[in-house]
Amino acid sequence: MNPSSSRRIIAIGISISLILAVVFTGIYYFFWKGPMDAAKHGEETMKQAANDGYDLFKLAAKDFYQALEFHPKVTIGEKIEYGPATDLTEIVTAEKHFENTYSYEATWLGSTKHLEIKGDFVAKAGFPIDDSFGLNISPDGKTVTWRHSAAKLISCEMTKLHVMRDDNGWWMKITPAEREAAQNHLIQQARSTAEQSDLMTAATHRIVERLARLQQKYSIRMNNEEIP
Repeated sequence: MNPSSSRRIIAIGISISLILAVVFTGIYYFFWKGPMDAAKHGEETMKQAANDGYDLFKLAAKDFYQALEFHPKVTIGEKIEYGPATDLTEIVTAEKHFENTYSYEATWLGSTKHLEIKGDFVAKAGFPIDDSFGLNISPDGKTVTWRHSAAKLISCEMTKLHVMRDDNGWWMKITPAEREAAQNHLIQQARSTAEQSDLMTAATHRIVERLARLQQKYSIRMNNEEIP
């Protein structure tokens, strides 16, 4: 074999080796290295997102407490991370002071008796602290959702009773039972007035406003979700 033929064979061998190296390298990256790197990157991204949610929880826990005035249940994604840490069964977030009056009149054989009373009331509204109440932080730490049931009237108490009119008839006097019944009607009316007022809306808005202050501080989005 002459020298030129040997060089040609060697050159062909080198070319084939280079081509095979390129082919096998492509196969390695396409079928193994690429998918493995993508999977690893996805796993790291998910871990970082979870850490972001947990970091927000640690960073904002004090502010959550101040906004709600107790340590609520906190979930990150679907995992419960904390709480609730409280003995409370309900939380009051709004109250309303108002007056209510009730009049009673009875006539018999031309004799009429009158009773008019007025009460000073304070009504309070808020939320039950149950499984529905809590804060949910998205895994990436960018969204916090306040979850809760509908606001409800928690109490309606009379703080003072005023007797506006108390007139007995000629032969009919107002009895203790009638006075008690009139006072009960007064309280029932006041409770109904409170339930039909904007108090429940105010109770919800009060917490929404408190949590909204955290949006700018932590660059997050706050959501409000009422659970039926």
